[in-house]
Amino acid sequence: MNEKRLIVNADDLGMSRGITDAILLAHRYGVVTSASLMANMPAAEYALERLQRAPNLGVGVHLNICQGKPALPPSEVPTLVATDGSFLAPAVMARRLWRWQVAEWQIEAEFRAQIQWMKKHGLNPSHADSHHHMHIYPAAVRPFARALAAEGIRCARSPRCNHWPKNGTIGRSHKGALLRRVLVQSYRGTLHMILFRRISTPESRISFAAHDCANLGGLARQWMLALENLPAGTFELACHPGILEPGFSETDAISSQREHELRLLMDPEMRKAIERNGIRLITFNELRDTRALRRRVAVAAL
Repeated sequence: MNEKRLIVNADDLGMSRGITDAILLAHRYGVVTSASLMANMPAAEYALERLQRAPNLGVGVHLNICQGKPALPPSEVPTLVATDGSFLAPAVMARRLWRWQVAEWQIEAEFRAQIQWMKKHGLNPSHADSHHHMHIYPAAVRPFARALAAEGIRCARSPRCNHWPKNGTIGRSHKGALLRRVLVQSYRGTLHMILFRRISTPESRISFAAHDCANLGGLARQWMLALENLPAGTFELACHPGILEPGFSETDAISSQREHELRLLMDPEMRKAIERNGIRLITFNELRDTRALRRRVAVAAL
């Protein structure tokens, strides 16, 4: 495929009203084509109401096992929760997933419960990803794949991430020393090629050097460079727009980044750069439909 296609997906839909409103603004007046809903968060039902005004926004599920309370009763997922019934904090959950100190069947059950919540409310997820990328940690990969297969979700975020322009630095998108970056990049590539082979995904997620992500002043330049150098294929730009919301933003570690990203996503220069570089904006639904068409063509040619 010589065409350049881009899914601009906003994470954390339903986490708060301010985030939900920002995502819908970035879709209506900006370049966001897709969003991922957190079914277990306080503003999830508010998001459902607002989505009625955004029929062209692709909506997937942002599976979450590290913030808030589970969709299932805490007693049914005891290895995932603290004594107060809330999910373990991201850093704690990450360690447990690396060490297989959680029950895989409980992860799968919770993932399916969140997907089923969306379906019950009239939304068939276009794709799946997860909060803090928990679905690509070792103990969560198989539960994630099984949950998607059981619930009929055919698309997901790629575990692989790449940056453009290339500068020869191995694993530039990852933190740490060279060896760690190489290992992380190899692990993610293996997931993409082998364990995710039955799931339709973009070629990769657009990423940026770890030190660049902390520099909000340079974020616009990084996004523009990625668009200017994007190769042919289908890619995803994951973003986190948001609007300050009293009672929530004070404890949100990336509240400033959210507002900055919202401005960038609605900046006419972003759309101009996309058009100038021949990039077509799509949703995960179009990715799924394209892959299905290719399979039918391949079968017909046999």
